[in-house]
Amino acid sequence: MNKPVQHWATPIPAGVALIGVGAAFAVAAAASYTEGAAMILFAIAAAVVIASGAAALLRRPRLSLAAGPLLTVGTLRGRFDLGPDDIESIELLATRRLAFRARQLLVETTEHRLMVFGQWDLGVNPAAVAEELVAAGFVVKDRTRGDAAAQEPDLD
Repeated sequence: MNKPVQHWATPIPAGVALIGVGAAFAVAAAASYTEGAAMILFAIAAAVVIASGAAALLRRPRLSLAAGPLLTVGTLRGRFDLGPDDIESIELLATRRLAFRARQLLVETTEHRLMVFGQWDLGVNPAAVAEELVAAGFVVKDRTRGDAAAQEPDLD
C-alpha cells in the first residue's frame, strides 16, 4: 500500500494575519497623510508585509513528499520535482539566533541549487520533516548535535 503524499507549508492563518497587519499599515499610511515621512514608512511597511503574506500563501505547499521517493518544492515560479538522483545532500542544521536555537533543513541539488527551509516555511519543526525524509529513503545528515552523523534510511 502506497504511503499518502505529505505536505509542509506555512500555516494559512499566519499568511492571512500578515496580510491583515499589512492592511492595517496601509490604513495607518492613509491616516498619516499630513506627515510625509510617516506616510512613506507606513506604506513601505504595508507593501513588504502584504507581499510576505501573499508569498507565504502562494507557495503552498512549500515541500511535499510522495512515494518513490519524490520531493516537490513550491516556489513563487511554480513547483518542481526532485528525486534521489537530483539531490546532492539533505542536511539538518541548528544555529543560534539571539537566545534561541533555530533549525533549518538544507536541500542541495546536483545543479548546485541550495534551498533552505525553516519552521516558518514548513509549519513544523524541520527535525520532524527530516525524520519523514529518512523514513521515505532519503539520506539526511544531522548537523544539530555538532557531529556529522548521517541518518541512513532503515532498509529492513
